[in-house]
Amino acid sequence: MVINAYVRENAGDAALLSVCLRQVQEAFPGADVAVAGMEDAAVHPAFEGVRNLGSIRRYVADGTVSLPRRLLRKVLLGLAATAAVTLPRPLSHVVLRGLPAEARREAAAVTGADLVVSMGGGYVLARPGLDGYQNVFFVLLPALLAQRARVPVVWAPQSFGPFPAAAQRRLVRRVMSRSAVVLAREDVSVGELLGCGLPADRIERAVDAGFAFDPKGRTDWRARLGVDAGERLVGITARRWLAPAAQERYERELARTIDAVQATGARAVLIPQVSTDYLGDDDRVCERRIAAYCTSGPLMVDEVVDYRDLKGLYDECTLLIGTRFHSVIFSLTSDVPCVAIEYEHKTRGIMADLGLGEWVLPIADVTHERLWTLVEPLLKDATPYRTLLDTNLSGYVARARSLPARLREAV
Repeated sequence: MVINAYVRENAGDAALLSVCLRQVQEAFPGADVAVAGMEDAAVHPAFEGVRNLGSIRRYVADGTVSLPRRLLRKVLLGLAATAAVTLPRPLSHVVLRGLPAEARREAAAVTGADLVVSMGGGYVLARPGLDGYQNVFFVLLPALLAQRARVPVVWAPQSFGPFPAAAQRRLVRRVMSRSAVVLAREDVSVGELLGCGLPADRIERAVDAGFAFDPKGRTDWRARLGVDAGERLVGITARRWLAPAAQERYERELARTIDAVQATGARAVLIPQVSTDYLGDDDRVCERRIAAYCTSGPLMVDEVVDYRDLKGLYDECTLLIGTRFHSVIFSLTSDVPCVAIEYEHKTRGIMADLGLGEWVLPIADVTHERLWTLVEPLLKDATPYRTLLDTNLSGYVARARSLPARLREAV
């Protein structure tokens, strides 16, 4: 069972799921593999040919039902799940059999599996308040159920934390200490797990699986955008993240940088790395505002694009100014220099791993002047940057491809 999948309209998470499924199948040829995630199985019964069961987490967060019903589902499933992982096993089985159909499918799958793999990503975290508690509980719940049934659990390369409350840290320590493999994708996450009380020898330092994503391109992006073969393309990814006033400032400063890029003769293209209605997380919304702030209109990709095709667009870029970090990973693996705008610790941690830490700017500190200090030299001569990539990237990619052997060891 592969758990904690997200939605395919988030290209980074779709890539991580694609890599995870391929690596599980490589580790165990012929295995019966299934996915439990945030996509409705009635709408998306499969992902890349692997059946999708839906999940408890999706069921309690289903945006198609009213808010009072969602709250009721969270309370009732939270109580039932707590009973299922604390009561004696015979009573626990009775509780699980009484769950709603979608929740029951995931519970039966993880308790009856030979191996549970929580796909890579950055979702094992909690923010202050009740939402933080419910997020970390429902993320960890499939692993708790599997561990109660003595099924080994592997955490594919993850970012962990923050965990602001002591109770959250205790729950994380309990789950991770009983897991077969815990893979952290940057040093900050190692520190977060140590802060939860997890012994250092239970944590393994790993590499984001996005570095192993290498699909075959299917779109002629230059023809689609109307860009000549000799024109330089500079990609930009943006996202909603800050409070309204700070968000507007960030968007306007990006627009100023786009104008400066296009003044050099290059063409800027705004790329939506995430284009889902779920949680209002659609990059096209803020990118339309950014385009409107520009004095010289940039190119825009304003439709939903398959995550495999999107990787091909980054291949065409000369440079990327990337807020969505998997847009940075997609570009780096195509030998495209990147300036990364950091909104979570995964950005700085992974860029530092590659020797590229000086090309990171926190999202709250974005101004045109600061961005341009990083962007302009790369537009003039990116040779030093590419030298670092040539030196560091191949070994990093090789580590990202090593998960199948570790999975075999876990079983």
